[in-house]
Amino acid sequence: MDGGRLPAMFDQEAEPDLPLPDHVPDELVARYGTRARRTVRGSRTWRYPFSKKYRRARRVLKDGDVWLLTLLVFAWSVVAAGAVGALVYATVMFPWAFAFIVAPIIVLFGLSLGTAVRVTKRREAQAEAQV
Repeated sequence: MDGGRLPAMFDQEAEPDLPLPDHVPDELVARYGTRARRTVRGSRTWRYPFSKKYRRARRVLKDGDVWLLTLLVFAWSVVAAGAVGALVYATVMFPWAFAFIVAPIIVLFGLSLGTAVRVTKRREAQAEAQV
């Protein structure tokens, strides 16, 4: 279970016609523990789903790795957009630039992609052989 939390005891969306109980029977408390009572009371309010989503979003946004990855992806996206723009501009200004600059870059990208696929398949095969 995630973080030692118990799953929700009652899913209102799964059976919307059934009313939520006002109390938790003692047999359920014995089976699921004392948190069962709080789970039922908490799930009865409209604020419970909202607060749960808010806490989850806040926890994710506090994670520094998320922000670092966001900045890295954004920065490399800007660099890639600039590079593509420069190649398009060079091709428009100098049509011969496509044959000597753009085409070799496309070929190198294809070779890199092919090499990455081969290496990944090889690693997967080695991992399966070890298991």
